[in-house]
Amino acid sequence: MRASDRQDVLDISSKIWGGHDYLPSVIDEWLKNPKCHTYGVEVDCRLVAIGNLRLVDRNATGWMEGLRVHPDYRKRGYAEMLTQSFLDLGRTLNVRQLRYTTGQYNRVSLKLARKAGFKRMFKMSAFWHENLDKTLKLKKASRSITNVAPKQAHELLKTNPSLVPHNILVYDWKAINGTLQGFREIGKDHDFYCAKRRSKLQALSFGHARPDSDHGRWSFTIYALYERELIVHFRYHLNAALSKGIKATVCTCPTQFENIFKEHERTPKFMWKMRFILLEKQI
Repeated sequence: MRASDRQDVLDISSKIWGGHDYLPSVIDEWLKNPKCHTYGVEVDCRLVAIGNLRLVDRNATGWMEGLRVHPDYRKRGYAEMLTQSFLDLGRTLNVRQLRYTTGQYNRVSLKLARKAGFKRMFKMSAFWHENLDKTLKLKKASRSITNVAPKQAHELLKTNPSLVPHNILVYDWKAINGTLQGFREIGKDHDFYCAKRRSKLQALSFGHARPDSDHGRWSFTIYALYERELIVHFRYHLNAALSKGIKATVCTCPTQFENIFKEHERTPKFMWKMRFILLEKQI
């Protein structure tokens, strides 16, 4: 990818998610970041497909993200071409594995994963809420939650390591190993919150304001032992969003808690939801 290809990227993004794709907000960072390897497919001097391979976990993992093909050029093998290129690049860079996330019902992406030899690791649920009501603000419930530094959050997770499946932290559709380095990486733009009982971690969450929305969106992930802890953290993050003037949120959590958002009277109705899958290939 070159900076001169940016307009083609914008053209591709305008056809994704109803024109609300996140690529325009990250493409400049990709091109400047030495940890990012951004490639595209060019047809007749026009960029028609794009993807990025980001090195994380101290260069042990290649994170595939932003794979897009212009609608007019789909079903021509360009997504498979980019995926194979990233596999080859991963081997050249001596990474241990490649990972990416995709929607549970994204048949094209899952078919591509099977052909490339990726295996399914686990699923997570995501819920989008819009136009939050200020009456949802917390009072006493917030006292059980403590804002902690990345290093402290990492130490607390050691008291209950099963809280995070496979010790892989999921955030903003990305994933990173739950090492101290991983916590610090997330902590560059996220705040961490913990709830513990008798020195044992009961719930862990982290959130931040995403820059890729016109009016701002608070994105957060929650891991919890029990429903009560998850609801307390959920409402805490809604309060954090409202305190910053943000009325739109997206919450990521383990799938076993997804019914809370349908049945519980203390959670707002979501606009839409989905499950996504973490995929991995050892190389």
